[in-house]
Amino acid sequence: MGYVSSVSSNVIAYEPVTTSGEVSFSGLGNGTDFQEIIDVTIDSESYQKEEYEAQKTETEYIISLLEQLESEMDELNTSLKDLDEPDEFYTMEGTSSGDEVDVEVTGEADVGVHTVIVDQLAQNDIWINSAQGYDAETTVIADTATTLDITFQGDTISIDVAAGTTLQGLVDTINGSVAARDKVEADLMFDGDSYYFVLKSTDSGEDNAITIDSTGTLNGMDPTGFANTQTAQNSKIKVDGFPDDPNQWIERDTNSVDDVINGMTLDLKETTGSDGVKISVDYDTDGMLDTIMDVVAGMNQIILDIQILTGRVTEEEDPETEAYTIDNYAMDIMYNELKSILSSGALGFSRYDEEEGGDYYNALSQIGFYTDTDEGSDTFGQLLVEEDELQEALDTDPEAVAALFSESGVGESDSDDFQIISVIDSVTPPGEHSVEYTISGGAITSATIDGKEAEIDGWTILGTDSTSTGLFISVGDHSDGDYSGTARVKQGKIGEISDALDAMSDEDTGTLSILIDNYEESVTSLDNQIYNEEKRLDTLETSLTRKYAALDATLSTYENLSAMLTSQLAQLD
Repeated sequence: MGYVSSVSSNVIAYEPVTTSGEVSFSGLGNGTDFQEIIDVTIDSESYQKEEYEAQKTETEYIISLLEQLESEMDELNTSLKDLDEPDEFYTMEGTSSGDEVDVEVTGEADVGVHTVIVDQLAQNDIWINSAQGYDAETTVIADTATTLDITFQGDTISIDVAAGTTLQGLVDTINGSVAARDKVEADLMFDGDSYYFVLKSTDSGEDNAITIDSTGTLNGMDPTGFANTQTAQNSKIKVDGFPDDPNQWIERDTNSVDDVINGMTLDLKETTGSDGVKISVDYDTDGMLDTIMDVVAGMNQIILDIQILTGRVTEEEDPETEAYTIDNYAMDIMYNELKSILSSGALGFSRYDEEEGGDYYNALSQIGFYTDTDEGSDTFGQLLVEEDELQEALDTDPEAVAALFSESGVGESDSDDFQIISVIDSVTPPGEHSVEYTISGGAITSATIDGKEAEIDGWTILGTDSTSTGLFISVGDHSDGDYSGTARVKQGKIGEISDALDAMSDEDTGTLSILIDNYEESVTSLDNQIYNEEKRLDTLETSLTRKYAALDATLSTYENLSAMLTSQLAQLD
């Protein structure tokens, strides 16, 4: 992290008004140099200004480092927000048993095997003027101005053709027509001897059929001379035996089908037999491992930056660049908060028990993560991972690993007496919430969440305090009595880190933002102090110049008087 000044003061630089340039010293025979005396005096009086300037340089350097840290935090946070939901964090892979169907999957796809039968591929409508071939693309086919009329989806498209239009010119006219754009397009086909005019629908699907109504006076063209060489049609498939009626199919106007199986796009290439092809979906644990390592690298960069800024570790600096550190409790708070998040259990997660269940993984330490405590290590204080142990965890339960990192807004109850209906993601605070309520006379008479009064509506309880906003609970046991239990709102480590980074860099209340503002205020204050010192030194120089000029004049007078007396005494001899 090198020095880059990022602050420009609002203070106008002081402009000297000294009159030293208007006063000259005649010099004395005794060799006294009053200007040198003044320069030495001003230099000795400049220590405070130089100290302020050094403080300003240091402060501007620190600001640049803090802004770089803020930028890196924002960059990491942006990538974290793209991974803070399980279906965003998952990396899935799909394979097909045959070349007839290719498959692409996203994190929303479920693990499993699907059978896909392709009965028909989607096609666009193609008409070729097979009755007439042309010798060249430059053959004139419109001796006079005329019109080509086409029907598409019930509407007539009329294309005006100018006199003198060539075969290629007709293609260009149609493809440049606003009326035909995204509906039909023209082309030429060359069979080795002649050129044939081709008209086709832009998109596939049976609704995109073309009818050639009139070719006007185009040379060699007549609607009856066009052959429908490819008919507009939909693709037809069955997925996992559906539809079960042999005569019914799932139809689409495209061969890229992305709305039948959640998180999966089927690219239809050929028709299949009645057995179809098998599409298998599974977790891409190698891809998930890469994602996790990218997150770790981003976190370690932030940790390293804070370590360097606070002097916890040192790095090789440019010999011409002075290293500064920040002795500020705010940096320690941010550092310790991030370290705590990485070392603590995931919010709202419970320990796993073979009989009681729970979350299979609830802390990073369970899947191979640890902090380097070797102070002599290059990675001291950073988050390290045993990749073999992490890979084993991914192979054992990839869903549990994904949940540990990216679970968000999931509510669970530890009691059989009540269940969580819903929470508001990013609003309901994650973690454990104590729930207490009383049922008397066949109704809930009182309820609290985290010790704060909750709203009661029939057999539901809604958290309204800031500690439980949006926590919606349904009571199942309606027997009279006092009840208590724990409601857990789960949040993975990625969301917890992202929330912490948001809070640190918030423009108005963020710890890092406030710290930068404070240092920028210090620069402004130092600019003012430097201004005042420059003004004081200039005033001092002006005063000294006038005093020594007066002294110089007085001594000069006495020097002249001494010379005159010496001369007169010499004449007396």
